[in-house]
Amino acid sequence: MNVSRVILHFDMNSYFASVEQQANPALRGRPVGIVATLAPGACLIATSKEAKAEGIVTGQSVRDGLAIDPGLRVLEVDPSKYRSTTERIFKIVSQYSEAVELYSIDEAFVDLTGRARSLAAGAALARELQQRIKSEVGEWLTCSAGVAPTRWLAKFASDTAPKAGVVTLDPNQLDRYLAGRSLTDAWGIADRLAIRLGQLGLTTLIELKRYPVINLIQHLGVKGYELWATLNGVEMSGVQSAEVQPKSVSHSHVLRVRTKSSRFQRAVLMKLCEKTGQRLRELKLEARSVWVGAHYLSDQSISRRGSAGWGGHQRLGIGLSSSRLLYRIAWSILEPGLSGRVATFLVVGASELRPAGRQLDLWPQPRASNVEAALDELRRQFGQSSIIWGSMWAVESQAPDRIGFRKTIDRGQAWAGLEIR
Repeated sequence: MNVSRVILHFDMNSYFASVEQQANPALRGRPVGIVATLAPGACLIATSKEAKAEGIVTGQSVRDGLAIDPGLRVLEVDPSKYRSTTERIFKIVSQYSEAVELYSIDEAFVDLTGRARSLAAGAALARELQQRIKSEVGEWLTCSAGVAPTRWLAKFASDTAPKAGVVTLDPNQLDRYLAGRSLTDAWGIADRLAIRLGQLGLTTLIELKRYPVINLIQHLGVKGYELWATLNGVEMSGVQSAEVQPKSVSHSHVLRVRTKSSRFQRAVLMKLCEKTGQRLRELKLEARSVWVGAHYLSDQSISRRGSAGWGGHQRLGIGLSSSRLLYRIAWSILEPGLSGRVATFLVVGASELRPAGRQLDLWPQPRASNVEAALDELRRQFGQSSIIWGSMWAVESQAPDRIGFRKTIDRGQAWAGLEIR
């Protein structure tokens, strides 16, 4: 079938664990779990296909995983290894199209229009890409792929494809593919939205596809039209190869060291603010709002590993991207609640973003200094750890780099506690 567009979406299978198995052949064929930090009560942020086959899934505690299989090999996340592997994969992907949207560290959309004149030709390219990844990057690395005339259908096909398989969604055959699928099988429909749709008597995707669009709009507004359009093969966005300005920038960290030391907490917070500020400067953006949060062990339940939270936000009269200013504001919010407590998790975010330097304030305000710009350039050339603020000295060994991944649909249990944007 000739179509106006041919969109490919691919998603690496059990990515973090597969990269570890590729790097260490002794792990191949064995259940592997990845954690953010090797600390008591850690949760699994990724699992291998062997672990999943045993019922060990993302979001479970290591304790529960070991109860299922005492032979589960637990490894701490290794961001540099995953990033370098992703770079090698995307060098291959870029040879197929200039329009590539990196959706997360292990998945992407590729507009094959022009190179593939039919969905069948697109599926052939998807299989070729799968084989090249295995032969040129690693034999233990597989991906699922979906090919369709719209971005949404391509991801839906990939999400529902067999591991290492390819699914082609022809809109003329879509009803047969949707038959028997529940609402939450679809990308973007979570439990809360499914409940609202259930109030309309809708429980399956085929019912949603056939439901009068005007009724959906009356009940759900624009979202109602988007749901109807995506299921009926109407393109809503296309492959977004250029980076869209984010609504916010944030970084978070689960603390490996559990201590009341404010010096250590401030060092980790400074690291998060540095990463946030650096990202703002990279995007040439300024923030007019800063928010920060923390989890800490509660006094009443330390023995049960219970936790409580503290945080807040501050709206600014200026736009800023300075790491040092972000840190001063964030610590002023956190200090009253963290004093004398054992912090377990910290997060810093900047929002209400605007392009930097395009609008003059009534009074001159501090912006990212030339010093910070120079530090950014040094890190680009020599690595993130090549130069750091004195307050961050020795924190890297106790609060190492972390990596984030975005998922809008999950085959198992969702767990986004360590998401880093």
